[in-house]
Amino acid sequence: MSESSAQKIPADDRWILMIETSQRQGSIALGTVAGEFIDEQLFSPGLVHSKELMPRIDDLIGQHGSRSQLGIVAVSRGPGSFTGIRIGVAAAKAIGWALGIPALGLSSLECMIHGLGAETRGRWAAILDASGGDRDLGIFDLKDGKIEVIEDERAVRVEELPSLITEGMGVVGSGCRDVDWPESNPVASIERDQPPAKSGLILASQMVQAIASGTPAPPGWDNPHQLQPRYLRVSRAEEVRRQKLAEQGRS
Repeated sequence: MSESSAQKIPADDRWILMIETSQRQGSIALGTVAGEFIDEQLFSPGLVHSKELMPRIDDLIGQHGSRSQLGIVAVSRGPGSFTGIRIGVAAAKAIGWALGIPALGLSSLECMIHGLGAETRGRWAAILDASGGDRDLGIFDLKDGKIEVIEDERAVRVEELPSLITEGMGVVGSGCRDVDWPESNPVASIERDQPPAKSGLILASQMVQAIASGTPAPPGWDNPHQLQPRYLRVSRAEEVRRQKLAEQGRS
């Protein structure tokens, strides 16, 4: 860990602000660096992140104190909604830069696994619906509230999923829907969208403890502007642009 990273470990009673805008249900949560939950707010249904994010942050913090008590801003940086991720990451970078505090980017899929609860164990696949038959997939082991990454996050087609989920593995996420799971390998499917930001607070607190113990700090910790969204595929708009360019090249 660099000297600057060590200097940026906040006191246990400082706050972590967690931003979750990677899916349709946006939310924010507030907790301490030591892992104590303070409060959360859920956005209105639908993709209203750009309209509600900053006013809700001001409201949540104002109910419990002031921005001076923030020690870290954490954000679900993807995979997920292209627009939602950009909104959340941009807000986290701005807050981190303005207050001179670390910005911590978290995996949306790992946040989803933490949302299963501390009592849950075993191997789980977190699957997000990326629309158009695409899925974002990550496979993890969960034990005593700790996550081990088994396979790197990747983009897959929905028809590939049954062959990638092994016997006894649980699956969670919006990407579980409309999958033809074989009768020979029934899965413990929990169909839901991204859990609220409260789940991300747990992961953020664990990451801070790891950084304090010497784990290299991720981009954004020493410099919020280094925090970047994580996409597993190009956007639909980019696909259309590339297709048009290819067609023009053939004409």
